[in-house]
Amino acid sequence: MAANGNDQPDLFKLFDFPPAHAHGHPDDAQGMSYENSSDLNAITRRQMQEDITAYRYDIDYCKAMLAGPDLTPQETRSLHVRLLDCSHHLRHCQHRIELIDAQSRLGLNDASGYRVPQQHHHHQQQLRRSYSAVGTPGPNGVTKRKRPATTETEEEETVAAAAAAAAAEGDSIDVATSKSSIQRLGFWKCRLCTSQKYLNAGPNRVPSEPSKWPLRDVSKMLNHYLDLHTEHTPEERCKELGAALAQNQGPFEYWLTRTRLQDIKDLSVIDEYVDTLQGGSLPEALRSLNRAAAAFPNTISGIKK
Repeated sequence: MAANGNDQPDLFKLFDFPPAHAHGHPDDAQGMSYENSSDLNAITRRQMQEDITAYRYDIDYCKAMLAGPDLTPQETRSLHVRLLDCSHHLRHCQHRIELIDAQSRLGLNDASGYRVPQQHHHHQQQLRRSYSAVGTPGPNGVTKRKRPATTETEEEETVAAAAAAAAAEGDSIDVATSKSSIQRLGFWKCRLCTSQKYLNAGPNRVPSEPSKWPLRDVSKMLNHYLDLHTEHTPEERCKELGAALAQNQGPFEYWLTRTRLQDIKDLSVIDEYVDTLQGGSLPEALRSLNRAAAAFPNTISGIKK
């Protein structure tokens, strides 16, 4: 496995594929570009091979991270879920290639009615949204905190179970709605962790160190801003949480409707929650859905003021 100077996997390898004209189908004497190819099966087969390469590298990356000595239990669980998810996608690609090869042996071509499964389209759309926002994927991480091993929150256990169940059920964790699809994981880099107020807060600050990973799960976003960063005012923390959820409204909707099982018929309610947070206040409806929200505002992590 390739590594950079820090003995960590090179994430840019995920996108390091030869040009389309450099690929060739095993049955072709020459390579075939997307532009001049009329064989949908050959194009799809080549794309699946590229996906397999990316998933295998992603698996290697997760395994390398799991070998690290300083992972929290939640980070370890998240990496294991990611490994399970990648293995499902890898198996899907391998099965699709086997089907394409069988079609070729039977003399079938793209005119026979073959099309890429909808689940694969959903997954590709999810990847494009994620990569366009961040450039590279990252494990679903949390801030490292010193906390007794027996005090894991209900939200963390619920989210971990939901992620494992979703990965075991199929190739995608998208959930269909009447108009579009939403995904469970989002992306947000905490700006308070790099603020001067946090850096000057001293040894008793929470979190004790800046967030190691981007915030991807909505439960973690809520816990991070409502339970931690007590060096900032409650209004500042609400505004930053509002900014995070405004950029991750799909995952916020998933958390409300699937993780917390809220029956929301009018999705404008979600916009109202975000607007209230961006105005510097915590929506009362969130207090019954999240432990950190119930204790907010607090001056010391986990202790209500």
